[in-house]
Amino acid sequence: MTQDEQHASALVATCAKEASAHILAYAREVGLEPLSFLVNVAAVLASSALAAQPEDQLLEASRHIQNALGLVHCLRDDEAAA
Repeated sequence: MTQDEQHASALVATCAKEASAHILAYAREVGLEPLSFLVNVAAVLASSALAAQPEDQLLEASRHIQNALGLVHCLRDDEAAA
């Protein structure tokens, strides 16, 4: 991974962490189940991101989202095996 890619990845991680914290806090404030609410918001954001993609970039964007979701499963599998 190049330095630019590492920097972009770090920015994405920071943004996601801050956004997640805000979404979870909002859910708690209005009396909703926080983790379920976070999943629903994430699904809508992913759908919106795909809908905004130009047709020639849609498949790549979809794969990127699928890979990110797959990474979560891999990390959980690794934790369960440890």
